[in-house]
Amino acid sequence: MLQRIFLHINLLKWILLLPIFFLVLISCRSESDLPVEPDPVLRTRGALLKFEKTNEFSTELIEQFLNSLTSTQPVYLDAVYDVEIYKVIYLTRDYNGNIVEASGALFLPKGKDTLSIASIHHGTQTKRDRVGSVSPFYAPEGLAAASLGYFTLAADYLGLGESEVIHPYHHQKSSAEPVIDFIRAGREFAQKNNIVLNGQAFLAGYSEGGYVTLAALKEIEQNYSNEIVVAACAPMAGVYDLNLTAKTIIQSGTYNQPSYLAYFLVAYNEIYNWNRLGDFFNSPYAENLPSLFDGTKTTDQINSQLTTNLSRLFKQNFISSYLNGTETTVTQAFRENSLLNWVPSAPVRFYHGDADEYVPYENSVIAKNYFLSLGGNVDLVTIPGGTHGSSVLSSILGAIEWFETVRLNKYVSLK
Repeated sequence: MLQRIFLHINLLKWILLLPIFFLVLISCRSESDLPVEPDPVLRTRGALLKFEKTNEFSTELIEQFLNSLTSTQPVYLDAVYDVEIYKVIYLTRDYNGNIVEASGALFLPKGKDTLSIASIHHGTQTKRDRVGSVSPFYAPEGLAAASLGYFTLAADYLGLGESEVIHPYHHQKSSAEPVIDFIRAGREFAQKNNIVLNGQAFLAGYSEGGYVTLAALKEIEQNYSNEIVVAACAPMAGVYDLNLTAKTIIQSGTYNQPSYLAYFLVAYNEIYNWNRLGDFFNSPYAENLPSLFDGTKTTDQINSQLTTNLSRLFKQNFISSYLNGTETTVTQAFRENSLLNWVPSAPVRFYHGDADEYVPYENSVIAKNYFLSLGGNVDLVTIPGGTHGSSVLSSILGAIEWFETVRLNKYVSLK
């Protein structure tokens, strides 16, 4: 089997090294039509508002780009199809229940008939324009998937891309619904462009994308199973038990990505109208956080304005009350947005490095064991000695090989 890969990367330095890959923007026209019939006039979820073709990549360019992403571990991709890239604007719902516009990137393999959908979910971003709809270089896994023949969707998420609300970081419902609505909008795009989809959907994502992936599967199976059939799901290095993760990190005393921890509480403070940043964070961090998470700064820029010493970042009263269980508001919100209160029907394969320094490996172990205990078709692929960064490649390589096996078997059975 050809070695194939979705690749996640969010380091701007790689993009800056690749100016030869930027192509001339190409505009497209749009029309309207869809099986579930979301209506842009009535402002219904999943309605496709507009799309424009932004780029087109040959197989040679795709291979060169992906192989240039790392100097330490070359990526070998045998791209099969040239890929067209579209920026898509569609309707979804925000955490206040309002119908809002969101964006995403659609990657279309040229010349491929009868396509499976691959919904690919990116890792943590705080800067609004570091997403696939702005540049395909922020969603290289979308390029790779499409070059292998998948009708690939990479949602920007709420609060990123065209959306200007606070990003609902690890909020279950608000993570899942934009993915579901982008699948709907993608189907409308396929219909109006005479593209045949085969009814299969694959879900995958790394880091925050791992959480989004599992949250989307849960929402689909509980509320949209008559509309979307997930053939396989690969959550990678995600946070599935929020309280376990928060307690593990806080008890460690230091954390080299303080922006991730702050992101949780800034988002939840907005979503649940807590107005409690001053209860959680010491000064001056509490006062500065809203401007740090306004969508204009990268995680590195935010980290530079915080501290890795958690006893300096957080108020001691908050640390003590959270760890001893008396901070019930935060504990309950984390419990409600964790993903261990159901059992998936679709096959799920977790991927995680057992030396992950940012997302505790126990997330995947506990999730796997919990789902197995309830009869789920679940597995866990462990990357021995893998850190959060070093496990990306191994995880994605494994996931795409697994997806290909499922796709081919399901396609044969559908015949």
